[in-house]
Amino acid sequence: MILLTFRDLVYRKVRFVVVTLLGAVVFALLFVMTGLVNQFNLEPFDTVGVIGADAWVVPEGISGPFTAMSAGPIEAVDLVAAETKAPAVASRSSLVVDDKADEVILIGHEVGGLGSPDTVEGRAAETSGELVADRSADLEIGEEVTLGGTPFTVVGETENTTLLAGIPVVFVTLPDAQELVFRTDQVISAVLVDGEVDSIPPGAKVMTADEVAEDVLEPLDGAIASIDLVRVLLWIVAGIIIGAVVYLSALDRQRDFAVLKAVGASNSSLLGSLAIQAVLVAFFAVALAAVLQIFLASMFPLEVRVPPRAFWQLPTLAVVVALAAGVAGMRKVLRSDPSEAFSGAGA
Repeated sequence: MILLTFRDLVYRKVRFVVVTLLGAVVFALLFVMTGLVNQFNLEPFDTVGVIGADAWVVPEGISGPFTAMSAGPIEAVDLVAAETKAPAVASRSSLVVDDKADEVILIGHEVGGLGSPDTVEGRAAETSGELVADRSADLEIGEEVTLGGTPFTVVGETENTTLLAGIPVVFVTLPDAQELVFRTDQVISAVLVDGEVDSIPPGAKVMTADEVAEDVLEPLDGAIASIDLVRVLLWIVAGIIIGAVVYLSALDRQRDFAVLKAVGASNSSLLGSLAIQAVLVAFFAVALAAVLQIFLASMFPLEVRVPPRAFWQLPTLAVVVALAAGVAGMRKVLRSDPSEAFSGAGA
């Protein structure tokens, strides 16, 4: 029966190839959509991790330092009881390169203190007028840029430091950030804390690093839900494609099935033949999609990080969908009448 199944695939190789290619495109899009959702979910946690604080002390009444305007007196640093602490500024700003303005998220940090990022190239900002940017900003070390109307020189690059669906984060010294955002050195956005927080000033609250990251995710809930809906629709399309080819195969082979039943073939073996076809289509389509998604991902303006688990979860789900989609064709097999083997052209 397995040999007959493979011979049938060879006989109908054009259909098999076309359906595999169509399925590969759908599965490649599923890989990309999964990678986008994964990127959205990991992005704030990666960025907050690079900043390096265990907790953020911010004013009460705001959702978080990146989703609301946060401002407090510099004296709040002295009122926070913690072993390691440092003032910080967080705000949105505009980065101008070659007369083109792009939105960025600005972090001001003490030199060498909490908030000073680890760089993958160059070094952290150490003096006024120096800037570190995420690689997605496409800046070169030594390049002159304008941030908030003030000239800066790029001295380092970070990686995986973006927020709110790909907005690059830039790091400057605390005094520069205070001047850009508040026009005074007496105001900060938050106090970064490493370790336990024993007490905080009145009118302030403590947010853990995870709470800060989760707060940044909330504005993306609608986008993530929309992508999840697209993924569901893509699974339906994949099911229709595979189900259609299995059903057509069952129609084409109805007389063959009748003959096989007449010579003693069981329903289970015939059903297995169709199931093998469905699984093979799904398997080859996913294998091709795993390669195709690499090229598709490079075309997206946002980073696409396909999680490793997707490379076994998606093939597994594809097989399940293929078997479910092939039910109509399998029912056709069950209704095959052995007497058709001795009649004229099969129905």
